[in-house]
Amino acid sequence: MSASVDVAVVGGGVAGLCCAALFARAGARVSVVEPELDPSAPSGPIDLRTLAIIPAAARVLGAAGAWALLDPARIQPFEAMEVWDAGSRGRLEFTPGPQHDGPLGWIVESRQLVAALSRVLEASTASVLADRVEDIEGQAPVNLRLAGGGRLAARLVVAADGRGSPLRALLGIPWHETPYGARALIANVTTGIPHGRVARQRFLASGPLAFLPLPDPHACSVVWSCEESLAARLATLDDAAFRQALGEAFEHRLGAIETSSARACFPLARARAERFAQGAVALVGDAAHLVHPLAGQGLNLGLLDVAALLECLGPPVREGWPRASALGRYARWRRSAALDMTLVTDGLERLFARTDSPLRWLRGCGLDLANRSGPLKRALVAHAMGEAGDVPRLARPQAASPPAA
Repeated sequence: MSASVDVAVVGGGVAGLCCAALFARAGARVSVVEPELDPSAPSGPIDLRTLAIIPAAARVLGAAGAWALLDPARIQPFEAMEVWDAGSRGRLEFTPGPQHDGPLGWIVESRQLVAALSRVLEASTASVLADRVEDIEGQAPVNLRLAGGGRLAARLVVAADGRGSPLRALLGIPWHETPYGARALIANVTTGIPHGRVARQRFLASGPLAFLPLPDPHACSVVWSCEESLAARLATLDDAAFRQALGEAFEHRLGAIETSSARACFPLARARAERFAQGAVALVGDAAHLVHPLAGQGLNLGLLDVAALLECLGPPVREGWPRASALGRYARWRRSAALDMTLVTDGLERLFARTDSPLRWLRGCGLDLANRSGPLKRALVAHAMGEAGDVPRLARPQAASPPAA
């Protein structure tokens, strides 16, 4: 089998499917190469794998046609955030404020996003190939040799195949990864006190602990990023002992932890590809960068990559598309954005891991100062919602806003 398209997206995660949907809506002939795509919508209990979607990223999903297809009964908007430091008295609380329309963000299952984007692609002219790339050849067009024996020629190839990105490896693009020596433990819990649509995070010396609100008023998604030895111990505790340890670490802020789900762990690292574009191949999402999950910005950063790629390249309506200069602009823009986010998340992780008394005192003073300063707090809110800095057009507030769920 041999086929020719404008855009071949390698990888069927949220960022890759969103990229395919947006290019298809722009009139491109699109194929997605993904051997294990599961387009089924989740049912039953909320999945462990949930994501915090900021308004800027939600607008990108809205432009792709996916946001309106999400099940509002399985989405939880959060309207405030609380952050506090276990090593000091410092705390920070913020809400969107009158200049913002809607919540600070939404907690959404990853599977629900994949299902909605799959429905968008099913209704388009895009195709999904249940295959994997074995080799890549040529420049314009790029030729992908598939494991099933077929070939796919594309004017643009988007590598959206995740942290281990086989396509990035085939291209020989260096990947600079630094492990944090920590793991993120995730679980869903119910608490005695309702969450009140507030996302909460406590910074411990061992790592940040987040309680993110779920559709049940008493349910939260827990993300506890901690040292590997602690993560290993927490993973082996029985349910009662785990709930007790979790409640103590969270200062019982929401009362007793009444129930807890199965737990899962994944290793944490910061990483960045040396190049975000090579020839007619662009890297997006986790294939391009990894950041610490303490700010919940990993997928959001990837969706903004996708919006930036569309903005830089435009639709494939002319000869010579995509232009090397446009791909170069994309690579510089998003590599800079990824570096900025890495510096912020890495800096926060290091800052709150320090236990020496003078720094703890200064940390607490800084949080309290930010909490009392209107201009500084407004700037933090804008960054948290993805509305500060060089934001792609599709993600800006004047773009069609997604409905509140």
